[in-house]
Amino acid sequence: MKKLLVWGYALQSMDKVEKMGLPRVSSGVLGISEVFNPKKTHLDFDFPWSWFVKGQEIPPMPEKVYVCLKKARGVTFDFLPYNDFFIMSARFLEFIKKYGFDYDFGMSEAIIVNTKGELLTNEVYYLVRIVVWEIEDEIVYPDLALDEDDFSLEAYTNSDKDILLSSNHNYSGAFMVSENLKGKILEKFSLPFLYSLEEWKKLNNLDFYWD
Repeated sequence: MKKLLVWGYALQSMDKVEKMGLPRVSSGVLGISEVFNPKKTHLDFDFPWSWFVKGQEIPPMPEKVYVCLKKARGVTFDFLPYNDFFIMSARFLEFIKKYGFDYDFGMSEAIIVNTKGELLTNEVYYLVRIVVWEIEDEIVYPDLALDEDDFSLEAYTNSDKDILLSSNHNYSGAFMVSENLKGKILEKFSLPFLYSLEEWKKLNNLDFYWD
């Protein structure tokens, strides 16, 4: 079995992430629209294809969307989670597909602009939808026998894939990657945030809010 790491942005790492130039999605700096309007760049993310319910047909995504970033001079991220979606570069998508990411829940080309509608990058980006109940169970969490919704301290897979998604909500917005892939990720990407599952649990612990 292959031991897995988490590739994502832990809650208690967000200050560091923001200082490195990555948009802090929860701060409202990012808006998504089907048609760019400089007078209203940050609409409510409420489109027929942006929310979905198990058992109901999921509408197809549009050919393209506009992703507007406030106070940004460029684009510094390879991927960002946004609700039940990822915004990811074509370069990043090509890499994760090479190592087993084969989920296909719909995607749109993402045109990334500032509040004036000016392009922030010439690199191709996509808005990729994730449907959590369609994720095949390919990950073993050996210490979650009693509470499947808890954070695990370890994860493994027998899958041929080296990059997977988890259906456990504690790992939504992140990727599970084979420990053997760590060197290639560090070599290819300038801002990878890789954690052991123990580190991920510690850095996403909400108890510090109530201390």
